[in-house]
Amino acid sequence: MRLYDKKYLMRSRACVVLFLVAGHLIPVGSSLGQVSQPHRYERKQKGSEENPTLIPLSAEGLLIVQNKEKYNDGKKLWNVTLLDTALQEKKTIELSIESRNNLVGYEYVPGYFYLLFRPSETNKNSLELFEFTTAGESIGHYEIKPELDFKLTHFIKVGEKIVFGGYVSKEPVILVYEPATNLIKVLPGFFQKDNELVDLRSNQNKTFNVVLIDRSLKVEKKLVFKTFDENGQLLLEDIVPIEEKRSLQTGLSTTLEHDELVVMGTWGNKQDKQSSGFFILDIDPFNDQKIRYYYFPQLSHYLDRFKPNHAKHLKDKASDDIIAGKNPDFSEYVMPFKIEENKEGFLLLAEVYNPITNMNQYNGPYAYGPMYSSPYYFNPYWPNYYSPGRMYNPYLLNNNKAYTQINTVQAVLFAVDHKGAILWDQSLKTEDVSDKMLLEQVSDFYCSTTHVTLLYKKKEGELKIKTTDLADDESKEITVKIKLKEALDEFRSEKEDHGGLSKWYDNVFYVWGYQTVRNINMEDRLRDVFYINKVVVEK
Repeated sequence: MRLYDKKYLMRSRACVVLFLVAGHLIPVGSSLGQVSQPHRYERKQKGSEENPTLIPLSAEGLLIVQNKEKYNDGKKLWNVTLLDTALQEKKTIELSIESRNNLVGYEYVPGYFYLLFRPSETNKNSLELFEFTTAGESIGHYEIKPELDFKLTHFIKVGEKIVFGGYVSKEPVILVYEPATNLIKVLPGFFQKDNELVDLRSNQNKTFNVVLIDRSLKVEKKLVFKTFDENGQLLLEDIVPIEEKRSLQTGLSTTLEHDELVVMGTWGNKQDKQSSGFFILDIDPFNDQKIRYYYFPQLSHYLDRFKPNHAKHLKDKASDDIIAGKNPDFSEYVMPFKIEENKEGFLLLAEVYNPITNMNQYNGPYAYGPMYSSPYYFNPYWPNYYSPGRMYNPYLLNNNKAYTQINTVQAVLFAVDHKGAILWDQSLKTEDVSDKMLLEQVSDFYCSTTHVTLLYKKKEGELKIKTTDLADDESKEITVKIKLKEALDEFRSEKEDHGGLSKWYDNVFYVWGYQTVRNINMEDRLRDVFYINKVVVEK
């Protein structure tokens, strides 16, 4: 596998990561475009209102889903506000939800979106699913009651079916639900002890992937990859051995955008809580293939956040260890959040974090990082689950009573070609980011044919952007203020523990949060607002 090769990049100009920061593009090189903030949505904050959930609907708009903290005939009222791509309100829907139910997941497919609710009590085994068109028309309301003591971790739409992933006891289970008939099918072959369901993902052709990792203490552990059609018929299965002295910790699969299937994630030495590097696996059930393992110090920019002398020392030490046939001892807490495909290959976005927790809360050989696997925390690397305290995974930490904080310190973008060979990597030190109580994605990126940009939201109403020209590996960083609504508005403060930044579609992002804004020409000179800004990176 080829590591960073400048000559190759000059020929292929593989990709650009663009840090999206409020309002302006990072000027890296004369060919770089511009960043703008053309639209802002704003409304007054109401006291201690519950944080909304924002759901991107690609170029069809953006959803704001929020508990109104009001009741009607014993049911809880929720608002679903649809915004267009100019952040103008198109429609507001009011939902009446069973009082004990909370939003635990969502799904979007072109033309439709889905909201999934379930009781906050973990022993209640019923689901409430709402189906809408992206124009805001309600077309379905389903009450789903599996006849199993089923703990939900994943939820996707595949063709005309809904697919749920989760556990019965500590054994993974896949359910296929048909809304038209209200029938539930339990897929065979998944009740396997000591196996973790790490990924459930829909493909472009009405099929879906399942990735399982063997968590047993036996010598011959395996990664299992399966692809099914929307009816649950097995189409492909690939079982790949895991090296005895290593453990796979996370895994994300691609979605057949370019006909290749790849699993990427992090790995560590056996029983380690921290990660030692990234792995890449090409799915090929017709040939024997091995998992490719890479150490973090082997990457060109992973160590950039350290002082140059210290980074060189870590890199040289790791190189000496590898030559001597030893495993480098450098490891960190790393969580992959996102995998994307382009014409050049595959991109994996991961973040490095430091946990601040009572280490006595760790329990079991499977707990390699805080909040990675709490039985009552969401699955952190699956984007359709946002809500703490309602998802289940028996291989996560039992942190219910732990006062845990997560400090994200770096974003890493890792690029490979279609054969799994490393093209390049980039990183961005994430400074001045609020600590989180949960492991949440902080950064994002945009990739073009010539540049790569990473970005994240800082405290106090700012965005940090780093743009790199991959032809010469030259980077520039800038900090940009989040644009306010009125010309005479003056930024006063931002709630540090609320808000974020995420990709919306193509070269468009959105940033959101709560701000206090001053304007001496308004009747209310000081206003507290919830806001969403649209950020556009020129291609």
